[in-house]
Amino acid sequence: MSIQHLGRRPVLKGLAAATALLAAPRIARSATQKLTVAKSIADALPYTPIDVGLAKGFYQKRGLALDVVSFAGSAGMHQAMTSGALDIELGSGSTMVDVFKGEPSLCVAQTLGPPVDLVIIVPEDSPLKTADDLKGKTVGVATAGSPTQWVVLELARQKGWAKTDIATVGLGGTQAAIAALRVHQTDAVVASSGVGFKLEAAKAGRILVRCSDYIGAFIMHANYASNKVIAERPEAVKAFLAGWFETVAYMQANRDETIRLVTPVTGLSPAVERQDYALVIPLMSRTGRFDPKGVAAIARSYVELKILDTEPDMAKLYTEAFLPAA
Repeated sequence: MSIQHLGRRPVLKGLAAATALLAAPRIARSATQKLTVAKSIADALPYTPIDVGLAKGFYQKRGLALDVVSFAGSAGMHQAMTSGALDIELGSGSTMVDVFKGEPSLCVAQTLGPPVDLVIIVPEDSPLKTADDLKGKTVGVATAGSPTQWVVLELARQKGWAKTDIATVGLGGTQAAIAALRVHQTDAVVASSGVGFKLEAAKAGRILVRCSDYIGAFIMHANYASNKVIAERPEAVKAFLAGWFETVAYMQANRDETIRLVTPVTGLSPAVERQDYALVIPLMSRTGRFDPKGVAAIARSYVELKILDTEPDMAKLYTEAFLPAA
């Protein structure tokens, strides 16, 4: 028997093995679902289930490859969604109004209800001591028509004040709000709880009011999916939300590891992050189900902020069809 004949079977086995190895990556790649996911704010703690979930492999094990991009506010993010550049948005519940106005997306999950991550901050040396002291004062907010403005108007409404009894001024982003406090441009500002804790640690400001102390039902944060990905890859939307809520459960059960993973994202010190974690993470939704009272509050806010003349049909702006089974 020739040497060539003796080697034929091993050679065939080797070729078969090599073919299998070469084919395996192609199969894996074809099974991977790629999603472009956007954060409206890069360093917001309620959006870090993206970062933690990727670090722990919760999205990858569901066959997802996420390309995460961040914006300096919701305006740019919604422009990108409208242009077709995004599959998933992480934003505020209030931006369901963009769906009403024609953005090709749908709200697919409530991620945080009450605005626990919004606070009203005053300078460290401010004479203001309670929420009642804000009557007649000026409060800095992100922009007109934003949730940060609405929480001020809602405070005035609950206090029975006239609309002219408290003024709001749009400042832009976080750094502008901090600067406004330092030079006493405004009497107070609405900002994230993380900013409030950071300013308190630096003795540059103090939290006067936690907005969730007087606002219960709301939808502070939510996830959105593009109409295109919903129509063409609904299984990818379901996989994304399953990964998100597994991550939230993990974060709620593993405080120290979560803080280690999110501090590079939020830019807060571990000590400050522990304060913010205690306020925000335990209240993040583990189901994504929409609170009817929160939906009603969002609808009412559109009229009070003069975004819409009448409350829209909110049922057309969100769905629970892609949420994990209860």
